Amino acid sequence: MERKTKTAVLLSFLSPLFAEVLSGSTPPLEALTNPLSFPLLWAYYGAGVLLVREAWIRWGRNYLRLMLLGFAYGIIEEGLVLKSWFNPEWPDLGILGIYGRAWGVNAAWAVWLTIFHSLMSIAIPIMVVDALHQEFRNESLLGKRGILLTSASFLLSGAVFFAVLGSYRVPALQYILTIILTVLLLILARKVKMKTLFKRGIPRRHPFVYGFTVSFALFFIFTAFPHSSVHPVVPSVLGLMVTLHFYSTPSHLDERRKYALALGFLAFWFVPYDIILELNGMRGEALLGVGTFAFLGWRLKRMRASEPEV
Repeated sequence: MERKTKTAVLLSFLSPLFAEVLSGSTPPLEALTNPLSFPLLWAYYGAGVLLVREAWIRWGRNYLRLMLLGFAYGIIEEGLVLKSWFNPEWPDLGILGIYGRAWGVNAAWAVWLTIFHSLMSIAIPIMVVDALHQEFRNESLLGKRGILLTSASFLLSGAVFFAVLGSYRVPALQYILTIILTVLLLILARKVKMKTLFKRGIPRRHPFVYGFTVSFALFFIFTAFPHSSVHPVVPSVLGLMVTLHFYSTPSHLDERRKYALALGFLAFWFVPYDIILELNGMRGEALLGVGTFAFLGWRLKRMRASEPEV
């Protein structure tokens, strides 16, 4: 297997691992005991992140563009395929099935999952793989045949999820508006010229701390505010502002610091969050989460050691 192909396979694997298995959505034991679970997730998430990266490379490595492409992916998955945006009985909703629900849409949930997927399913795996395989960071990983196969994987696995998990009947108007929103985001991603919305980024020496802070802040915003009397618009706007600032940051950093930024973001989910999941009965979550974080941290240490002294 060629090195570029191995890089593409790694990227496709990390997306479902980060966003599904290590987030607790599909616990490790479920992924192991159900022979169709992880392969289907891999076929869908893996294809999605590869297609997004191809568009990002071909249209230009602009991190606001990556954010918009990630938003579009999140809307396609949760809005159009699974329809969790609309289903008030979606099993993962919790209080977000009530808090922020308006006009037949779980609005606060929709914003949160769009942000979550843009980061955990798309941007963070891409940042990790581009840092680990810097020789390909500006290159396409898929040829014409690869794009066709990846597109087929995305469509076929998406059709399976739509048929099995997306049976909720969405009002036609809301569904059509969601399709329009997706198309508009893709058009905007193609045309966007700005590289950053915030002139002041983070101190270059603290990307890990910043990444962890953003991860925790987003989690807090969408889990604490719904239990308060604060209007749902507030956490939605705050979450989007935090996300916009995060995506304004990588353009100021070199690849190692981008990797530290991504690792900091993952640290919250892989260590304290996965330990809490383990204590709540999700067996294997802490071992896999902490183990994955330790391995990625070891790679960061190696990257630091290989840097020339100034």
